[in-house]
Amino acid sequence: MEANKRLVGCLLGTAAGDSLGLPREGLRAERATKLFGPALSHRLFFGRGFVSDDTEHAALTLLAFRRADGDPAAFGNALARNLKLWILGVPPGVGLATLRACGRLLVGFSPEKSGVFSAGNGPAMRAPVLGVLAGDDPARLTELVRVSSRLTHTDPRAEAGAHAVAEAAAGRWPKETVEAAERGETGAQLAERLGCAGYVTGFVEHTVPVALLVSYRHRSDFRAAIEETISLGGDTDTVAAIVGGIVGAQVGREGIPAEWLAGIADPAWSVARLEGIASGSVGAPNVVLQVARNLALLVIVLAHGFRRLIP
Repeated sequence: MEANKRLVGCLLGTAAGDSLGLPREGLRAERATKLFGPALSHRLFFGRGFVSDDTEHAALTLLAFRRADGDPAAFGNALARNLKLWILGVPPGVGLATLRACGRLLVGFSPEKSGVFSAGNGPAMRAPVLGVLAGDDPARLTELVRVSSRLTHTDPRAEAGAHAVAEAAAGRWPKETVEAAERGETGAQLAERLGCAGYVTGFVEHTVPVALLVSYRHRSDFRAAIEETISLGGDTDTVAAIVGGIVGAQVGREGIPAEWLAGIADPAWSVARLEGIASGSVGAPNVVLQVARNLALLVIVLAHGFRRLIP
């Protein structure tokens, strides 16, 4: 598959997994099934979906890479600039480590010193697009992942997890993942072995092994990959975004269910905009549009929170 199709598939796959997982974020698997039923569809707002920071960061990472022409040092500066503008849009649901790092960037910390010690999955959600962009140059890919990861998270486990995700998006899964899949291990079995059965957390050592196994098991079947991921519960939007980015890079836009893409109704990060970002024809939405969209999303998310209080 040509590089641009892989890039489009990666970005749209991220968005599809993210938007389908967002309504179920933070729920145990059995509670999510009780609230939403076993069938997977967009359930955020009248049968439509929005994306979250997972897709936004993937798109901003791609834009930074293009602005820097792939140079790792320039990429770090460009991504820092993008994240500062993004956080000014007041996005809801930002991870604590990312929020602290963005705050440090805003008060003048350099990209080399803005990160905080955390092993969250924030860097992993930015990694699939890097794997597609630089997967044919392992040394440069390693440096890009390092810069992207340490901008927000300095725990080496976060960087290692992000690197493994980027490699998978480039079509190279770890040996242990391949062996686990070949002996028939499922995502649920792995989650139980890791101690996160029914609720895959945002800890990188939970998120990444599960995302790698599920994406390898279903590397040519996008629907099955996302369905299995979201059925595991927990940090469903981020884990499904990572899986969607990896598998989307393998199958392209044509391999993503059309109804899942059609159901994304995000006014700032639409499918059309994401395709334009992938092709290099458009940039990020302006801050005014992002603020308006983020306020609307906050109201929707709060409504979901109240709904969860009802048995």
